[in-house]
Amino acid sequence: MSAAFSVFAAKGYGKVSIEEICAEAGFSRGAFYSNFETVDELFQALYEEQAAVFRRRVATVFETAGTATAAPNQSSLLIGRLARVVLSEPRWLLLEADARAYAARRPAAAQLHLGVRRRLAELVADGLTAHGAVPSAPGRREDAIRFVIEAYDAVTSQLILDGDVARARERFAHLLLVLASPAGQAARQPAGVGRTGQ
Repeated sequence: MSAAFSVFAAKGYGKVSIEEICAEAGFSRGAFYSNFETVDELFQALYEEQAAVFRRRVATVFETAGTATAAPNQSSLLIGRLARVVLSEPRWLLLEADARAYAARRPAAAQLHLGVRRRLAELVADGLTAHGAVPSAPGRREDAIRFVIEAYDAVTSQLILDGDVARARERFAHLLLVLASPAGQAARQPAGVGRTGQ
């Protein structure tokens, strides 16, 4: 799985052969077929595995954030840390982009991909709400989840193209502050995020 992650990130889904994965891993084709029937099956398993790893990293941000607080500076610091973690693994972003394209052509895979994206967005939205950064109100949760998905998609798509991690973190944190802040405070700059704080 580790070898497949490296090969898929370097070459992209659809450009990888079983032979290349086996060569990277140091195993035979027989070893591959004892675990997976096709490259498609491996790709989906890898995507689910790495999505779980990614969610654990995000969950750690909230687990280590201390007690809930609605103080603006504390919310800003929390969002800044979250933005750094969410945009910390370029290989995951490439894999996620390939998974999106893969799912667009396969209805069954689309459900998997949508589920992965939603679980991540739920984790972010619920974590921010639990720590007082996002107001809790009837009907608010679903709006917050959708907002996180759209913000993540927009920022990561641009990051894959231009490679500007600092700018992507700034933008993602700003968008989360739009979600978290009342009217008139949306432009507040997140603490600890920017070109000097990577």
